[in-house]
Amino acid sequence: MKNKVLKWLAGFSLVFFLFASCENSISNKAAASGDTLSAGRAIVNGIDSNEDPSGVMLQGFNWSSADRNDSSTYYKWYNVVISRANDIKNTFEYVWFPPPSTSPDFAPEGYIPTELNDLNSRYGTKTQLKQAINAIKPAKAIADIVINHRGGSTSWGDFRNPQWTGDYYSICYGDEGFTNPSSPMYNSTARGAADTGENYADARDIDHTSTTVQNGIITWMSDVLKSDAGFVGWRYDFVKGFGGQYVGKYNAQTSAVFSVGEFWPTNTFNQNDTANWKNQLMNWVNSTTQNSGQKSRVFDFVLKGNMNYAFGWGSQSTLWNLSRLADSNNIFRTAPASAVTFIDNHDTGSTQKHWEIDPGDLAPAYAFILTHPGYPCVAWQHYFSASECGVTSNSANVAQYRGGDTVPGTSKTFKQHINYLIDLRKDQGIRYDSAITVLAATTTNYAARITGTDGEIVVKIGGDNWSPTGTGYTGNSPIYSGTNFAVWVKDGGGTATTVTLKMAKDVGYGNGLYFTGSYNEGSNWTVATRGTYDNAGYWYVTVTPPSNGNFEWKVLKGAYSLGETVTGNFSGLTWESGSNHNQSNLFPSFNGGF
Repeated sequence: MKNKVLKWLAGFSLVFFLFASCENSISNKAAASGDTLSAGRAIVNGIDSNEDPSGVMLQGFNWSSADRNDSSTYYKWYNVVISRANDIKNTFEYVWFPPPSTSPDFAPEGYIPTELNDLNSRYGTKTQLKQAINAIKPAKAIADIVINHRGGSTSWGDFRNPQWTGDYYSICYGDEGFTNPSSPMYNSTARGAADTGENYADARDIDHTSTTVQNGIITWMSDVLKSDAGFVGWRYDFVKGFGGQYVGKYNAQTSAVFSVGEFWPTNTFNQNDTANWKNQLMNWVNSTTQNSGQKSRVFDFVLKGNMNYAFGWGSQSTLWNLSRLADSNNIFRTAPASAVTFIDNHDTGSTQKHWEIDPGDLAPAYAFILTHPGYPCVAWQHYFSASECGVTSNSANVAQYRGGDTVPGTSKTFKQHINYLIDLRKDQGIRYDSAITVLAATTTNYAARITGTDGEIVVKIGGDNWSPTGTGYTGNSPIYSGTNFAVWVKDGGGTATTVTLKMAKDVGYGNGLYFTGSYNEGSNWTVATRGTYDNAGYWYVTVTPPSNGNFEWKVLKGAYSLGETVTGNFSGLTWESGSNHNQSNLFPSFNGGF
């Protein structure tokens, strides 16, 4: 959460001034970062040994999911997540949920939590939350943990459910509540230790040095969020506000499967001194390992700044300097296993737009992060359409949803674009720590080779007439391209990689969708293979392109009982109409014909 000061907050009755945070000494209960979670499963350097290294995270909400300007959105969001579960469950490894605890009327988004143990929020009930977490499985739920600060239950700093300590010993020594004459805390000597990070003026800063507070937070995370609700990991809000060693302790004590911190530096991003932000972020990451703490990842705000200067942002939408993508200070370059990459979130984009990338360049931006190292995070509003989320009014809310829009230069929607790139990432075995070699970095063109465990790709961002050369690439056409992006798959000098063909089509009960073409398994259009149906609503089959990477394909409809393959003249099958699809479009729209 950026320093988004609730400027009109002072106008509210002081009964709503609720808050908490600070520092004290760590108890000796911290667990080692390699603690075993279960047989054959462990956390090593902060990463779950069972994690899909080619996985992708989805931010499971946006700023208007519980819109303070539209109360009709309240208590509905968890049901929206449930309604989109089939799109989510087999596509994303993690889903980052909004803050789960109750919050006051002036902060319905949850970033000033009051009673932490009460999981009934403006997003829905505790029961609905648990249903949503179950609905998205096998994707895993990550909770938004807001523990830098807190609001009181009836006043500035009267913490309840849980209380932790007597009023106001859980609050940092220098908090505004102790210096404002209007506060019931004014001049109280019942206070905690000094803050271990930056001050947060809109709520009471929590004293993390207190072992009582630490143990209370651990109990809440372990018993309420993990054991009861079903969360397995944490996204920590405003981590520059308290010492990173406490995040490490909370991770270790809760055996977090996934952890990422939001460290958005306070000083302005300087494209000529990106090392400044890199050092701040890496210092925080390293601090989480102190005192046997479990290491946390961090959102790559260095890359976020560089992408804004590469593609443009806000009033600077005409900026275009793609060399910024090659900056070695990007966290995904300097410490890829620690980086969570993203384009925009609920603060930088959505309806707040504090630092939003030029919306016209979302497609090449996703082509970049989904093919590169780091752990990518997709914004909800970029993946889904407004209609899929029940949003039918409020133009500001509708405009942010891009999932149903067509990606320029392709026939794909943004959802299909993102799905295709995620599939490619997994097919090629591109991991969060895959090797990368920058091949071009100019104002108008960026290109890089990324080597996965199962293949190698070259990605170009920009409109220059540039193509890769060398073994496996010479004469090879892009496997996927659109306006200002292209992706090539190395053919291995005759060793072909596999690709997944997809088609969204309801063929009716008892029928199946069959695929054929000039790829290897299609035997030059003489073998049709029955696809596998995915609950997300499409059929798919994995095939091997010829050595030059180029092929065409189509689908046919026939009785499921015809078997896994049909050969010859395809008797009993009905052809899709229209032109053939090719290797550049692996998830096209259906042409018609049945």
